[in-house]
This record gives sequence, C-alpha cells and structure tokens, in this order.
Amino acid sequence: MPSKMRSMNFSVQFQGTGVMDKTESELKGRIAEILSVNAEELKHDVPLHTMGLDSMRMVELLVFIETKYGIDLMASDMQREDIASITALARSVERMKSA
Repeated sequence: MPSKMRSMNFSVQFQGTGVMDKTESELKGRIAEILSVNAEELKHDVPLHTMGLDSMRMVELLVFIETKYGIDLMASDMQREDIASITALARSVERMKSA
C-alpha cells in the first residue's frame, strides 16, 4: 500500500509542475471544445477514445497540436501510447517541443 501512495504522490507532483500543467490544461480545453463538453468532466488519465474522440476528432486535435506548439507530428516518432490520455499526450508534446 505505501508504494501505491508514493506513485500517486509522484503523479500529482508531476502534473502540478508549471509547463506540463499548462500543456495538459490547454489540451484538456481543446478536447472539451472538440467534444462539446465541459472541461471539468474530462479526466487526465482516461483513454482519449473512451471520451468519444473518434478518428476525425483526433485529426482535429492533432492539427491543433501542430499549430499551437509548432510540432511536425508526421516527422515525429509518436506512438499509440503517446496519445493514450491527456497526460500522455501532454508529456509527448513537451518531449517533442524540447527535441
């Protein structure tokens, strides 16, 4: 049980750090707009496809990411796990921005 609590604390600390937190918030806001839902309804660790993000909506999100962050996703090494959730996507965006 203690190790589980330690990993939860790490997750909270990581999400609460400046740039990562801002990126997650921006992505969450855009996903909420795309899905026409309130951003507070979306959880950071839930798979994007279970939120209702189908392939067309995912393309819209990816275009937003390319435009907003200046990332060429076609040239990136993005994998399925990189877009598994809002948190995973934010980590990927931050990694690609710093590359």
